[in-house]
Amino acid sequence: MKKIIFFTSMLLIVSSFAEAKTYQIKKGDTLTAIAHSNCIDTAQLRRANKISLGEKLDIGRSITIPGDGCENNRNIFSFNLNKNDTEKKNYASDSLSYASVPFKASKFLGHRYVWGAVGPNTFDCSGFTSYLYKKEGINIPRTAFAQFNSGKKIDRSDLQKGDLVFFDTSKKMTGKVNHVGLYIGNNQFIHASSAKHKVVVATLSGGFYSNRFMGARRYTA
Repeated sequence: MKKIIFFTSMLLIVSSFAEAKTYQIKKGDTLTAIAHSNCIDTAQLRRANKISLGEKLDIGRSITIPGDGCENNRNIFSFNLNKNDTEKKNYASDSLSYASVPFKASKFLGHRYVWGAVGPNTFDCSGFTSYLYKKEGINIPRTAFAQFNSGKKIDRSDLQKGDLVFFDTSKKMTGKVNHVGLYIGNNQFIHASSAKHKVVVATLSGGFYSNRFMGARRYTA
C-alpha cells in the first residue's frame, strides 16, 4: 500500500513539473497580465512563485507558470456575461450580439500574432477586432487608426464590455494611435500582441498600457 501511495505521489510531482514553464519578467509586466496571457488565475501564479501582495517584480526575474497554458485553461475566463449585459442601452441590439463579443474573443487566447493577418487563426491587433465584430454582423474599419477615427467616442470611466480601446505604443509616444484591443471588463482588455506574439489579456490598471491609453470607441450595428 505504501509503495502505491509513493508511486502515485511521484507521478503527481513529475506531472506538475512537466506542465510548468518559466517566464522572464519584462518592463511593464504585471502579475495579472502574465496570469491572464497564460490562462491561469493571478492567485495561482502568486502561490506557485511565493509572491506576496505588493511585492515588486524585478525585471529579468524568472517565474514559474503552472498548469498547461491557454489550450486547456480557457474556461477560467469568466466575463460575467448575463442577461443584464444585453439590457444596457448602448449595446448594438437586444440580442447577445454586442455583449457576447468579449466571451467569444476569449476562445482565441494564445492564437498567433501575424502582422497583416485578419483571422481566422492568426491576427494582428486591428485584424483581431475587425474579425470579432464582423462575426457579429458589425463591419468596422480595418486599421487601428481608422477604427479610432470612427465609432462613438467613450470616456474611460464609461467603458463597457465590447468597447474598443486604443493606444500609442510607439517608443517616442507620438500621440498617434497604432494599437487596439477589446475591453472585457474589470479594467482588462484582450488583444493580439506583437510583443507577446499571440492573443493575450492585459490590464489598464497601471503599467504600460495605462500610460499609453488614447481613448475608446463603441460600435453599433
